[in-house]
Amino acid sequence: MEEFKDHTFVICAYKESKYLEELIQSLKAQTVKSNVIMSTSTPNEYIKKMAEKYSLRLFINKNNFGIGPDWNFAVSKVKTKYVTVAHQDDLYDKHYTEEVYKAVNKYS
Repeated sequence: MEEFKDHTFVICAYKESKYLEELIQSLKAQTVKSNVIMSTSTPNEYIKKMAEKYSLRLFINKNNFGIGPDWNFAVSKVKTKYVTVAHQDDLYDKHYTEEVYKAVNKYS
């Protein structure tokens, strides 16, 4: 299986979204693997358990100033060249990372 080591999905989690686990599963099911981390400004047991269950590094933003600053905080935790901000109620086709990987390698 291929891996896109220069790409990270950063999950922006808020409170107790009923869709969070489905999002995580869609990222874990990618045909080309990449990094996955999670960020939140509303830490709670549900988010912590989802991070633990799927072995995701969880970053906690102690400043809750709204969605824009939350996403900027999340992106600041990424150490790769490419990032996809994954909102807690998004779902990704299993070929998403594969298609991004192809495009990145096709065009400089």
